[in-house]
Amino acid sequence: MSTAPARTGRSAAEKHRVLIADDDPVTRRVLSQYLAEAGYETVAAEDGREALQRMDNEISVGLLDLEMPHVSGLNCLRQLRKQHPHISVIMISGKGSLQDAVAAMKEGAFDYITKPFDRDELMARVHQGCRASQLGRDNEALREAVTPAAPSFEFVACSAIAQQLVRHIAKVAPLDSTVMLTGESGTGKTTVARMIHQSGPRADKPFVAVNCASLPRDLVEAELFGHTKGAFTGAVHDRPGRAEIADGGTLFLDEIGDLPLELQPKLLTFLQDRTFQRIGSNKIYTADVRMIAATHQDLAGMCREKRFREDLYFRLNVITIHVPALRDRLDDIPELARQILQRIGRRRGQPALACDAIAAAMLQRHAWHGNVRELENVLERASAFCEGPTIGAGDLAFPAATADPADRPLASRPPALAGFTLDELEKQAIRDTLQATSGNKAAAARELGISEKSIYNKMKRLGLSE
Repeated sequence: MSTAPARTGRSAAEKHRVLIADDDPVTRRVLSQYLAEAGYETVAAEDGREALQRMDNEISVGLLDLEMPHVSGLNCLRQLRKQHPHISVIMISGKGSLQDAVAAMKEGAFDYITKPFDRDELMARVHQGCRASQLGRDNEALREAVTPAAPSFEFVACSAIAQQLVRHIAKVAPLDSTVMLTGESGTGKTTVARMIHQSGPRADKPFVAVNCASLPRDLVEAELFGHTKGAFTGAVHDRPGRAEIADGGTLFLDEIGDLPLELQPKLLTFLQDRTFQRIGSNKIYTADVRMIAATHQDLAGMCREKRFREDLYFRLNVITIHVPALRDRLDDIPELARQILQRIGRRRGQPALACDAIAAAMLQRHAWHGNVRELENVLERASAFCEGPTIGAGDLAFPAATADPADRPLASRPPALAGFTLDELEKQAIRDTLQATSGNKAAAARELGISEKSIYNKMKRLGLSE
C-alpha cells in the first residue's frame, strides 16, 4: 500500500506559497485574488521590511515591487538570495525600464514583469517560478544524499575496544554482505558506515544516506524509491529515489527501527531481489547497492512486540557490528577532544585550544550518555567561553540530566583527580583563577579565599611566573 499522499484532483499549485510584496493595496488585492483562484496560498506584505520578516523556506515564489518603503525591491532581492536561495523572485515594476530589468536579473531575479500585467502571463511565470524553486530544493536534497556532510570527527581508536571495532570494519568492508550497526545515539554509526563504504570495492560509487526517523511517514516511500509526475499532489516531475541514486554504491538506512511498518514489506522485497517501483509507476527498476542499516533500538524486542517485521529483521541482521558507547572507550577521549578542538579552531579561524590536566580528567570521568555528540557540544561551549588558550575545569559544563546517571555506579568511573599531587592541584587552581581574573592577583586571591600575600608566596613556591 502506497504511503504517498493521496490524489485530490486539485491543482498542484496548492502545494506552493507565494509572497506578494507591494506598497499598493490594490495591486496586493488583485494579485492575491488571481493566485488564490489558481490554487496558490498567498502571504502579503506592504513594504520591503515586512517582506523580509514574512519570508520563510515554505515560500516558493516572491513577487516583489521594485519601489517599496523602508527596503527597496532590489535590496530585498539581495537579502533573499542570501537567506533563501531556492525561492524564485519575480520583480514587478510600473515603469517598464530595461535598466531596472537588467539590474534585477543581475542580482539573481528569476523573472521580471511590468504593470499592468496580463493575468495569464503572470500565472505562467509564477508556475515556472514554482517549478524552478521545487527543482532547486530537490537537487539540493539529492546532493546532500549523494555527498553527505563529512564526519564531524575522525574515528579515534586508542582504546582496545575501538581497535577491535576497526578490525571488524576491515574484515567486512571487502564483502558485499548487508551490515547492521547497533549502538547508542551519537556513538558514530554513520561514520562507521562511511568507513565500511570507503574501505570497500564500491568506494568510488555513491554513498547515499536515508534517516528514517527524520522523514515524514507519508514521504518515506517517495524518498526511498522515487515517484512519477502526477503520482500525488505536489509531484510536478519524475524524481528518482535514494535507492536508485545509490546504484553501484552503498545505501545507508539510519534509524531503521523508525521505518513505518506498512513500508517494511517493500523494503524486504528490495533486499531480496534489489527491485522496486516508483510511486505512480508499474515499471520495475533495479538497483545494485550494498545495504548498511543502523539503529539504537532493540529490533529483536520490537519484533516480539509486532512493531518490526521479523522477516525484515533477519534480512538486515546478516553481519552485526556494535559501535561502543564513549564511556566504554575512555582511552579515546583525549585524542577525540584534541581533534574536535582542532576542528573548532579551524572553523573559527583561531588557534586550537587545549584542555589542561584537570579538565582532561573530568572529560574522562563523565558518563557521556550523549556519546561523541555530547562531547562535541561540551567542547564547543567550553571553547566559546574560555578566556585563554587552555580549557580549565571551570570552563566545562555538563548537561545536568546526565552529569551523574543513577544507572552507572560512581565507583566504576576513574576518579577525576586520582594521580595528581596536592601541589599540582593547587597550581592548576591558581593558574585557572588568574586566567579568569585577567592576571589580577588581588582578585584571584579573593576568589580563592586567601590573602594577597599568600597568593604571591604560593606562586613563588609552585614556580608560577608573575
